[in-house]
Amino acid sequence: MSLTNIIYEALGSVPGARFAGVVGTDGLSIEMAYADAKDDYDLDLAELELATLAANAGAASNRIGSGSVRALILETEDLTYLASVITPGYFAVLGLNADSNLGKARYTVTQMVERMRSEI
Repeated sequence: MSLTNIIYEALGSVPGARFAGVVGTDGLSIEMAYADAKDDYDLDLAELELATLAANAGAASNRIGSGSVRALILETEDLTYLASVITPGYFAVLGLNADSNLGKARYTVTQMVERMRSEI
């Protein structure tokens, strides 16, 4: 199954999901998709900023001595962002409405990661 199919299945399985994809901490575009084409979030910017956030979290964790980053959750006024490591340098990400079911979203991201690892 392709990364695109995995991403769209994840979007369909979490009520309130807005976008999902794969980001590389090097800032290179991998794959991102909207749940609704009418959304006005800038996915290119989101991909770059989430990649930067993941890279900075990894660097901070290494400086602190707490090991490699496995997952990140960022809650904002409108959206919650989840990111989980697929392989070093690559994260599966999911953006969802702030009032969505975080437990379901975390489970979905875990499933995305497992399926993406088998594709890579």
